[in-house]
Amino acid sequence: MTRRYWNMNLKEMIEARVHFGHGIKKWNPKMAAYISAKRKGTHIINLARTARFLSEACDLVFDAASQGKSFLIVATKKRAIDLVASAAIRARCHYVSKKWFSGMLTNWSITKTRLSQFRNLRAEKNWENSTMSQKEMWQS
Repeated sequence: MTRRYWNMNLKEMIEARVHFGHGIKKWNPKMAAYISAKRKGTHIINLARTARFLSEACDLVFDAASQGKSFLIVATKKRAIDLVASAAIRARCHYVSKKWFSGMLTNWSITKTRLSQFRNLRAEKNWENSTMSQKEMWQS
């Protein structure tokens, strides 16, 4: 993996409120190494480490994209929905911005069957609409 320089500006990260973590009661002990302080019931995340790991993540994504791999981008925060949707469309990636159902990736076999059932229903509806006359469509 080739290391590249990604412009991670700590001031911009603070303005974007990246440093605010979860509440103190809702934390995972494995995150202790990445938390720099506690303030007003919220963990403050160490932005220097975050910038370093974000840079490594950017390298991984860049390498995967150069190999032609596809991505799924998820945004559930109201402030990020429009940005992520437009970025995903520009990058020709798949994205979820409305509702992320828990287990969507971990229970992929169930999700896959539900999607195929949905596609079958849609195809069935399109077929029925194409074979009915206007009068039959309005009566049903």
